Amino acid sequence: MKDLYYILGTDRDCTTSELNAAYQKLAQKLEPGAHEHDHFLKDHLQEISEAYQVLSDPDRRRKYDAAFKKNYQRRLYYFKIKHLNIAATLAFLLFTVLFALYVIKVISDDKTKNNIKAKKEVKTEAVVPAKITHHKKRHIVKATQATNKPPIGKPDTTTGHTIKPAPIIDNKIAEDRKAGDQSGSTYDSYLKSNVTGLIYLRELDNYTSSVVAKIPDHSKVIILEKGTGFYKVSFNGQTGYVPKWTVVNP
Repeated sequence: MKDLYYILGTDRDCTTSELNAAYQKLAQKLEPGAHEHDHFLKDHLQEISEAYQVLSDPDRRRKYDAAFKKNYQRRLYYFKIKHLNIAATLAFLLFTVLFALYVIKVISDDKTKNNIKAKKEVKTEAVVPAKITHHKKRHIVKATQATNKPPIGKPDTTTGHTIKPAPIIDNKIAEDRKAGDQSGSTYDSYLKSNVTGLIYLRELDNYTSSVVAKIPDHSKVIILEKGTGFYKVSFNGQTGYVPKWTVVNP
């Protein structure tokens, strides 16, 4: 819709006299000479004349103002809607990107947790070797056979043979075994280690005590005394303390 006030160069609240003066000024300026045939000036002058005819009539001017206002409001409404749609689209895209980043982060965290859990399970399996079960069974069989054997020095009623005591090679082991026998708590057992493959034989029953010797994994020792956290054992003539968890059959 054309803005007739803009064509005549007047304000929207101009008076009739101001409207006439503006029209007369433009008409004199744009009116071609008698021998001139300028189509641009002719068309522009016709546009100015049509604008003046509408605005000079009070009734037609009132209808034009109402129609122009309605058209302006409609254009303004569509302009706002357009920008709101653009803003909503940008907001939706931003939300989609943030949600995608959140999903990727959650998936990455789950994968990290699963990897950590798998590593822990592998370490746990490495700490407890498969041979321990075999040693436990062998130790249990030996303990059962020992309980079924008759006392040393007495004849076996089933076979008729006299059981002789095994020769004692190491005097220190013999003394420790004898001292344990008097208390009734000495017996042979095996040790198990962690992933390092070594057990530290300590001078006293605590982790801060000095190390007497390093015992290899699955080594056979003599249990001399049981404790709540440490066992007193004898290994290769050396006496000390090892953690309770290292003893296969405490």
